[in-house]
Amino acid sequence: MYLSGVALQSELCLLFRRAIDQESLVCYAKLVLVRKNLSFLVLILLFGIFWPVSYFYFPSSVKILDEKVVQSNPKVLNKERLALVKDYGDFLEKGLPENNPLLYFYWFSNQRKISDLRVKRAVEEIKNTNVEAGKIKVWSLLNMGAVVKTNKHTIAFDIANLFFSSAHNDLAAITDIFLVTHGDRDHFDSGFLKKAVENNKKIIFPKGFGFGSSKPENLFFISSGQTINIDGVKITAYQTDHRGDGNFSEPGAWFVVEVDGFKLLHTGDGRDFKNKNEQEKVYSMKNIDILLGNNTLHSYNIRDLNPKVYIPMHLYKFMSGGDLYRESRIENVLSTHQQYEKELKGIEKLYLLPGESVLLP
Repeated sequence: MYLSGVALQSELCLLFRRAIDQESLVCYAKLVLVRKNLSFLVLILLFGIFWPVSYFYFPSSVKILDEKVVQSNPKVLNKERLALVKDYGDFLEKGLPENNPLLYFYWFSNQRKISDLRVKRAVEEIKNTNVEAGKIKVWSLLNMGAVVKTNKHTIAFDIANLFFSSAHNDLAAITDIFLVTHGDRDHFDSGFLKKAVENNKKIIFPKGFGFGSSKPENLFFISSGQTINIDGVKITAYQTDHRGDGNFSEPGAWFVVEVDGFKLLHTGDGRDFKNKNEQEKVYSMKNIDILLGNNTLHSYNIRDLNPKVYIPMHLYKFMSGGDLYRESRIENVLSTHQQYEKELKGIEKLYLLPGESVLLP
């Protein structure tokens, strides 16, 4: 088709403008895409900064509460001590879901932060404390976690790193013997115990417990009623169920430990015995110096064991949500014991907040 010069010029200009428009459109699309990617990258960067900052940031409320605990004497159950116990319980309950919290809750929560701070303080004390002969020091950590130290030995029960925490880690190097009562996640931590084995520490399990190691000679699986001697520490296991569920197929035990002139009993979550003769044997001992007992242990059982000192444990169980948490507050446990004051007469009861310790006798 023939086009005049003017028409041709006009057609060429139109094609040129279209080309420019298309190129502009492509450039604009690329710019939008870059901006979107950049926004996404900025969000990732901000989240990457926020996540660790939120983990390591400890608000003043956590630090103030920790200092109050440091200044308190757990052996004196006076008005000020009871007020602190209430403050601690209220602090942990604030914002706690009624049901099991989702795992990410523990990254941000003040429940984890105050617990980590208390445990780290306790571990530092364990590392630096020298105990004179004839005495024993007891630290209460989280749940049934406890450490006892004499002038010769350091022994830990049911230690587990919880909730993205590394608070317990140094214990793997400074503790001589670790005992595990059963396999619940808040009593048993395979990663932590492997670190302990790497540090050439001894680990004690009930027979049938599943745990492997590159140093099997450091692992001891003891049967119910069996006593072993490790570096002068006598340890006896007694098979139990879990919180009275009647299930004896899963390994679980009470441990009686005799160390440097002291006799301790740690109950884990056990309640009922598989072997009733062994149950009778334990309850007839009458020479237990320290009972590290689950707070659900009935006052009649405490009375029959008749320890010199009873330290209730598995307190402030916030990892299971609000309902079980309230049952495990010290005020609730104390109230129950007061109802059985006559039965528990003569037994010293010490209510330790997480990370606290007592020197005995």
